[in-house]
Amino acid sequence: MAEAAIQSEQPSSEGATSRVPLRRLIAYALIEFPVGGAMNATSLFLGFHYATLGVNLAEIGVIMMMARLLDVLIDPAVGLMSDRTRSTWGRRKVWVIAGAPVFVLACWNLFVPPPDVSAAYFAGWLVMFWLGFSMINIPYYAWGAELSPDYHERTRITTWRTISGTLGSFAFLLIPAVRQQIFGVGGQPGEVLSIIATIAFITIPAFVAFAAVSVPDRGMAVGTQHVPIMRGIRVMSRNGPFLRLLAAFTIVGLGPVLQGAMFPFFMQHVVGDTTSGPKILLIYYPTVAIGILLWAALARRIDKHRAWTVGMTLMAVVTVSYMLVGEGDIWLMVSILALSGIGSGALSALPASMKADVVDLDAIESGEDRAGLFFATWSLAVKFIAAVGQGLAFTTLAWIGFDAKGSNGPDEILGLRIFYSGGPMVLYVIAIMIVWRYPITASRHAELRKELATRGAQSG
Repeated sequence: MAEAAIQSEQPSSEGATSRVPLRRLIAYALIEFPVGGAMNATSLFLGFHYATLGVNLAEIGVIMMMARLLDVLIDPAVGLMSDRTRSTWGRRKVWVIAGAPVFVLACWNLFVPPPDVSAAYFAGWLVMFWLGFSMINIPYYAWGAELSPDYHERTRITTWRTISGTLGSFAFLLIPAVRQQIFGVGGQPGEVLSIIATIAFITIPAFVAFAAVSVPDRGMAVGTQHVPIMRGIRVMSRNGPFLRLLAAFTIVGLGPVLQGAMFPFFMQHVVGDTTSGPKILLIYYPTVAIGILLWAALARRIDKHRAWTVGMTLMAVVTVSYMLVGEGDIWLMVSILALSGIGSGALSALPASMKADVVDLDAIESGEDRAGLFFATWSLAVKFIAAVGQGLAFTTLAWIGFDAKGSNGPDEILGLRIFYSGGPMVLYVIAIMIVWRYPITASRHAELRKELATRGAQSG
């Protein structure tokens, strides 16, 4: 069983000896452009928009958290079925193609709700949104992990993918900002969401189709035998590097989501500006892209987890600076956002690349290539971050007596400022302590790849 599975792990000679061709890499990364942009919109504007439409803040928080319960069943099922799918198109891209219409339909209805929207409407379409996201994201990320077995080439792949998503978030904010500048409309969160839904409706099917015809999908080797599900879960639960990576990623990911959910409130009630939020975020996303390139370069010198630690340290220091922001401090806000963007570049591409490395360790220990199941677990973490981060933000604001539609006193504003700056800082420090002794370095990964190659040669 192990020998047959390891055989499926071996890429083509092209993938083993050369970099992924640029055209293929661009075609793959483009999918993240609209999906990442739409995902970012849910963190920044969705809860705020539904609150202004009359849905209770506490209800929004609970719905965002409860919608994730179904994913405990959905995500592992998608990952497992993706691992074991057999088709002439491969085992990953068929799921991405199937998930695209589900995600687009949910995106439209969630971002462009009727005026008399209810909590039930919000809950129903949010569940569909996350279902479509699972069908795309889990096999899509596993697909990327299988494009190359190389430690540093995987960082290149995730760097391109993450920059694509960052540029998508940037473009999805730039277009409403330009529209507002020229026509005087488009700056309110509801207007921004409507424009984003229109862009996603067009670009997601187009970019998925382009990737489907341009990027190979390795598929499953003939004769591969499968590890029983419960035994496979036990092997995964003993994968110490994966558990350490997953814990650190989950904790550190909560920081930006907390701030993203509270960003419109912070702009309105602390800075005193209700329309500049989308425009000043146009400074943030280019700095994220710059940061991704900087951290990827640093990771080639000091290993991925060390570069990630430096980035988290920068984020912990910078995020406390939001306590200095007061009414009218637009340029101070822009400066802090720019530094945060550079730091945030380390929070996305590097752990995604590290995630592909731990799958190699599992292939040795379990005897099966189970990237889909690992990425399903990762997807659960992403959704946990989004749901709990946003849910915690809104329920905490409700707990301190913050009123999204009315006036707030000094105590409520102070509570918003403390939670906005201090909460993420604590999370970054905890994540640094977890990842500090992460064991898979470049040299250790080379040993893993050598062992996989040896087993493959023996089975051949």
